[in-house]
Amino acid sequence: MHPRNPYRTPPDFASLAESYPALQTHIKTSPTGGATIDFKDAAAQRSLMEALLYRDFGLFMNIPDNRLCPPVPNRLNYVLWIQDIIRAHSDHRVGASVKGIDIGTGASTIYPLLACRLSPSWTMIGTEVDDVSFRSAQENVERNKLADRITIVAVSKEGPLLVPLATDPTDSFDFVMCNPPFYSSAEDVARSVDSKELGPNAVCTGADVEMITEGGESAAKRGAGPSDGLSPTYAFPTYALANIFRPAFDLRSHSHTISHFLPQTLARISNPTIQNLMPAHTTLRQPIPHAASLALLHTTLSSLPSIHIEPCTTESPSSSILVSAQTNSWSRAARRRPVAAESGTGPPLMVCRVSVLQDEDGAGATVVATWVRGRDRAAFESFF
Repeated sequence: MHPRNPYRTPPDFASLAESYPALQTHIKTSPTGGATIDFKDAAAQRSLMEALLYRDFGLFMNIPDNRLCPPVPNRLNYVLWIQDIIRAHSDHRVGASVKGIDIGTGASTIYPLLACRLSPSWTMIGTEVDDVSFRSAQENVERNKLADRITIVAVSKEGPLLVPLATDPTDSFDFVMCNPPFYSSAEDVARSVDSKELGPNAVCTGADVEMITEGGESAAKRGAGPSDGLSPTYAFPTYALANIFRPAFDLRSHSHTISHFLPQTLARISNPTIQNLMPAHTTLRQPIPHAASLALLHTTLSSLPSIHIEPCTTESPSSSILVSAQTNSWSRAARRRPVAAESGTGPPLMVCRVSVLQDEDGAGATVVATWVRGRDRAAFESFF
């Protein structure tokens, strides 16, 4: 789960129900004696979603009973990841306006609502093919008084997915986000259920239009990509995919990077036969067996020649640093070479965002490095 996601620590259901009394009727006692809900009860799951959005974000949500109830922690992960991409890009600074598109925004339009609530300078357009979800999304935007920053656009399945760009090709957007239907058919859904060793731990209220699309999520991903002929007008295309280990398309064909949204205990086991389809790692983690701090890391990295460090000015207080290098000064081969004057011109060899996460018991820490940009991805991986 994202380091800034508050749900890394599970919510206290009893306390949550005090903030949102409608949840109280769904509270049950867990086997360990604590408070919980029945996640296989659709009404309880909806009430939980409403309670989290209300208490933690001041958002009011109402969706039809026959439409998907989005899990707030998972959806928040995607938004926080988008924030990281925007913050890491050198052209974006605190308070700068950001425009995004959510393809298939759904009845809740949860991504635009969370994004605009968290970032006051952001505006978004959400597209939707389903009439029921379109009307519900509009109502949720109006209910939260965000109609001046979020626009919901009805689109056709046969038309371009990036309708806002097709309508005004001169307009530009900073990012596109898309959480497409996972399955290609009802049979595909049934096969997925049958292949699981354990039954689902939560009820799914999604309609077919939300869960199924011809060709599955990989086809939806291709339809939202550069083949639309509109790619020059948005900076960062992103996709939330469930079946990343289905080799339906070559992830190396464009500059893809991957972040895992799910907790490690829920992650799929990778298929070693398709590793050649995968792009290079985006995030590297280095455990440290003792306590560490960002200041100590800053001092250590500063001792390396050719390394430049600056705080991430988008955060206050800063919880990460930007590390850049024009040349490789840390490899064994580089240390054997005579020290050469640094040119300081041209694109950097690599730029990465580095933070330190303390272990819960305080006995250790993890250094997390995230690739931002550069001309040598191998240099980034060798750096950590």
